[in-house]
Amino acid sequence: MKAVSFARTGGSEVLEYGDWPRPEPKAHQVLIEVRAASVNPRDWLMRSGRYVFQRFLPKLPFVLGSDVAGVVVARGAAVRDLVEGDEVFAMIPSRDGFGGYAEFAAVRAAVVARKPPGLSFAEAAAIPLAGQTALQSLRDDARMRPGQRVMIVGAVGGVGSFAVQIARNLGAAEVVGVCRQDNAALAGELGCHRTIDYKTEPYLDQESGFDVVFDTIGKEPEKKSRRMLKKRGIYVTTVPSPAAFLSLGRSLLWPFGQKTR
Repeated sequence: MKAVSFARTGGSEVLEYGDWPRPEPKAHQVLIEVRAASVNPRDWLMRSGRYVFQRFLPKLPFVLGSDVAGVVVARGAAVRDLVEGDEVFAMIPSRDGFGGYAEFAAVRAAVVARKPPGLSFAEAAAIPLAGQTALQSLRDDARMRPGQRVMIVGAVGGVGSFAVQIARNLGAAEVVGVCRQDNAALAGELGCHRTIDYKTEPYLDQESGFDVVFDTIGKEPEKKSRRMLKKRGIYVTTVPSPAAFLSLGRSLLWPFGQKTR
């Protein structure tokens, strides 16, 4: 089959399109003929050598790509709920070695879902990693409840655009999106009650009283972001850093103040 792989880190010029061994599905896997695959920030971070967990990646060369959508063309002996011809989408877990930038991908059936008929393959492939990150961050890590005030930093990005909609569906009383002014209309369409232009407004100093601050960008110091929280409010970030890990440890040891996830 054809695939896009890389044997060394660097710019986009290190990507190589060529022949690659076609995977065979194991007992609990299905083989998906890939019709669409999405590009996520961690893909270019891995390719460039800047991924925070770079040392845990598969040995080079390997095929990038977490999110795929396509058609099941084969299945392992233990797979019962998916059959050949099913239109599906999935996020390939890191521990399974990625592999979405290829004509075929072998994926554990447990992480594969049937594609809704109303979605194109391209639309479906854009959902898994960003959508799951937003859902897990708000529903599971922040334990969001109806009536809470929520700030989404990066409200129109991949994760942020899902987070705004999920926060509204979880019953947020107010969703404040942080984005550029030229993206304010889109943020409103997604569900933000109001937006803050981070280019012109020092939102870290002006805003406070939030139950949840979800930072999908990680450019501002975590300690400063916590100022915007109520007592026992929760700060969640998708960007790991030493400061965030230290704050997480403190919040686990002292559960009565603000928390980091």
